[in-house]
Amino acid sequence: MVEVEAELGFELPPSYCWWLKNYGNGQLNGGSILSIGPPAYRDINDHDILYIHRLNLADEEWCKQFPNRLDLFIPDSDELYFFDRSSKDEHDEFPVMCYDLMNDMIYEYASSFSEFLEKLIDERSQ
Repeated sequence: MVEVEAELGFELPPSYCWWLKNYGNGQLNGGSILSIGPPAYRDINDHDILYIHRLNLADEEWCKQFPNRLDLFIPDSDELYFFDRSSKDEHDEFPVMCYDLMNDMIYEYASSFSEFLEKLIDERSQ
């Protein structure tokens, strides 16, 4: 985890780190919550948060438009969820934003990763 945070240049939220340590990964309705894969496969693992972030950083337009975005969950082509690194609460949690790609709208989905998981499970497991 330290190696990933060093490359990112910031610490990941505590609730996300707890989830990685205790569960490692997760899928819901066919979408994978991005995790941290083995370093040997990081350059090809499309479920690895660092691999996806590297791809995003390679896109100059993306960097201009979303300088504080760290993608987290991409369930389909209609929406994606990401950490907004531009703000952090007193517990060092980033809010999780939803990007509604169909309507080109971004809104706060949850105030932390743990709230994100709770809402996502409630909404998608019915």
